Amino acid sequence: MTENTSRRQLPVVFPPYPDKLLSSWISRHAAFYAVPPLIMLQHCLPEAFALRAIDLHLSSDQVIRLANMYATAPAVMRRMTFTNVAQSSRRLIAARSA
Repeated sequence: MTENTSRRQLPVVFPPYPDKLLSSWISRHAAFYAVPPLIMLQHCLPEAFALRAIDLHLSSDQVIRLANMYATAPAVMRRMTFTNVAQSSRRLIAARSA
């Protein structure tokens, strides 16, 4: 993948929901584009190894790259994650909904 390809905005972008996690939002896009969610994420972040990881660990550079690809403000991207939750409390976050 070239640098230019990874910075291209998606032609169809769904609006984020206030209570939607970033991994879930990306999965929604992946379903629309008929690709696996991890492939959708790696289109922009080739270094990504797991979809769930972006909910917990996202660098400022990654936020900017995702925001560009999804034509969304970086602050909106950041609000869809748990990156502001203290490391010691992250173990209390469920891996999936009940």
